Amino acid sequence: MARFKDQERRRDEIVTAALQVLRESGAAGLRIRDVAARAGVSSGTVHYYFDDVEGLLNEVHARARKRFYDDRLALVTQYPDARDKLVATIRGGLPATAEDDLVAALYQLDGHLRLRETNAELFTALYDTQVAIYVGILEVGVAQGHFRLAADPTDLAQNLVALEDAYGEHIVVGIRSLHYDRVVDLICGYARLATACADIVPDREVTRAH
Repeated sequence: MARFKDQERRRDEIVTAALQVLRESGAAGLRIRDVAARAGVSSGTVHYYFDDVEGLLNEVHARARKRFYDDRLALVTQYPDARDKLVATIRGGLPATAEDDLVAALYQLDGHLRLRETNAELFTALYDTQVAIYVGILEVGVAQGHFRLAADPTDLAQNLVALEDAYGEHIVVGIRSLHYDRVVDLICGYARLATACADIVPDREVTRAH
């Protein structure tokens, strides 16, 4: 068991190093030797856990899926009220600070032509799952009588994810007027218009399921 935990820790350290290299050097700088140097291990150690750069990128996307889909889905299932679900989902889809290496890495990968084909399916899958979360919440809100949607739920959900992506990039590049709390407020403002529900506010008191 101890050896397994050590391996998991080392694997995590290597992925963390890859995120830092991506953030600082861009996707063009993602080479096994650079990741190894940042992690303080040999290139052979990196290859023990990941066959190549593509394997590292798959792990980056796996982290993104866990954070922006799996963890958010687990969170929203704790709330019976769709209004709470929507606010919690908006808050969970954004980087809290400019120091978010995972989000910064995703933007680097998305914008780099050399890696675009490799990552296209992974980015599409991540996008589709996030849209699906919002669609489900919007439909629940209609069923509960809280929401009157201004458009098709898929259209609204795609706009919400697009706002997350655009504002998230502004946060990680350090635009001071678009800090986390301000962005949450802006996206909640759009959600209020989209759902005709005045209760979609950042500081909403939420009720968890028992």
